[in-house]
Amino acid sequence: MELIILIPAVACWVALARGPIRKALLDVYLPALLLLPQYYNLRFAHLPPLTFADAAILPLGAALWVKEMRRWRLEWMDLWVLLFAVSAGLSEGFSTALADGTWKNLLAVNDPAVVGNLAEGGLQLFQGICTMVLPYMLGKILIEQQGAEGHPARKRVVRRIIVLLAIVAGISVMDFLTGKSVWQRVFRHIFPDQPSTWWVQMRWGFGRIQGPYGHAILAGMIFLMGLIYCLWLRRFSPRWGTRKVLNGLPLTVRGLVLWAIVAGLLMTQSRGPWIGVGLALVLALLVRKLSLTKATLAFVLFLGVFSVAAYYYGKRYTDVDINHAKSEAQRNAIYRRELIKTYTPIIKERKAFGWGYTTMPVQNGQQSIDNQYLLLAVAQGFTGLALFLMILLGSGVRLFRLAAGNLGAEERSLVFAHLTILMGLMTALSTVYLGEQALILLFFIIGWIHGMKPAGGYTGIGNPVVQEFRFQKVLT
Repeated sequence: MELIILIPAVACWVALARGPIRKALLDVYLPALLLLPQYYNLRFAHLPPLTFADAAILPLGAALWVKEMRRWRLEWMDLWVLLFAVSAGLSEGFSTALADGTWKNLLAVNDPAVVGNLAEGGLQLFQGICTMVLPYMLGKILIEQQGAEGHPARKRVVRRIIVLLAIVAGISVMDFLTGKSVWQRVFRHIFPDQPSTWWVQMRWGFGRIQGPYGHAILAGMIFLMGLIYCLWLRRFSPRWGTRKVLNGLPLTVRGLVLWAIVAGLLMTQSRGPWIGVGLALVLALLVRKLSLTKATLAFVLFLGVFSVAAYYYGKRYTDVDINHAKSEAQRNAIYRRELIKTYTPIIKERKAFGWGYTTMPVQNGQQSIDNQYLLLAVAQGFTGLALFLMILLGSGVRLFRLAAGNLGAEERSLVFAHLTILMGLMTALSTVYLGEQALILLFFIIGWIHGMKPAGGYTGIGNPVVQEFRFQKVLT
């Protein structure tokens, strides 16, 4: 039954044989990514494990390399993304050797053998290629560059993402009411030997929905992305989804999708993504009302005040023993504060490349490091953490440079949609690790950001009204 994981690969090959790469991206990869859990895998002997998304992206990556790489333009961000994936493999395979200096004996004959785990390091590198490097490449080369249709695919990509998220939200209503995952109840019959380590948490008497994304906070981050993009699409695609769901009811497709995504975000009951959405919307409001410079200064001031207030409130809120916490929320906040104190000593032991993800020691019984920045410092050292921050900050700088140029209203608004998503995710990542589909989507968006053309690069797009009509005809 585990061979079912290969279905997206077969479907992707068929789609590639019958149409352009963008169609395979829309019709196979995005549904496999957003509708199917990635914590189940297929493992052949002597080969890395494959998830549904891996099975779909490998044919896409091969087709991209053969057909589209002539369009590729090298830049520094390509190197940072590749090095980030490589550093994870190095930390996993040579964490001890890199820490004690015995890596220098790797090619020596008479010196003691180097302590390492090449197999685990290779698996980590393969996973990094499938979840970071290839999604980055897809986002960079397939969305903004004009295809055979004569226009970018940005609206089609956004439409597909938000519709799929609306479907996830609709199915997850049962998870919210019952506290049991529909996805796990279905897939445990297909993968009986792979029991899921994820469980639906309860809060305020309801289940915290996680969809096929592993954890409620990860699901909240993905719904955050969907909400921002949905608001952008509603503004610049006014004809999309105006058809009524049912005759006689005032609810349209566009309204149903928006409210489904909002409901999905609320049903995750995840405060980190909620705060991220709040900050993102504040930034979006400022850039619509003020110039770029004034909006940036106003947001930095707002963020500074918010951070100081949050720090003192959080310090007072968590300044009690975890055994005396009055609620689950307070206990989780105290747990996250103690994580920093617990893991700081072992970070100091291996500052450069960390301990590796599977070999890092568990301290004080705290197995779950619910902070992406802290987790990177532990697993990949300051090298991995620095590369990750360079990727995020470098993408933010590029967005500001694009916004300062002479862009059209649609492109400028998309730039700020990307920027608000980055801001929201950077906030949420202080409360959860970056994994499952959230990791893949982030690097897909990073690639999209660096695939956007600078001012004056948008030519030949044509009449937006005509484009909108052609999109409608294709999708209806």
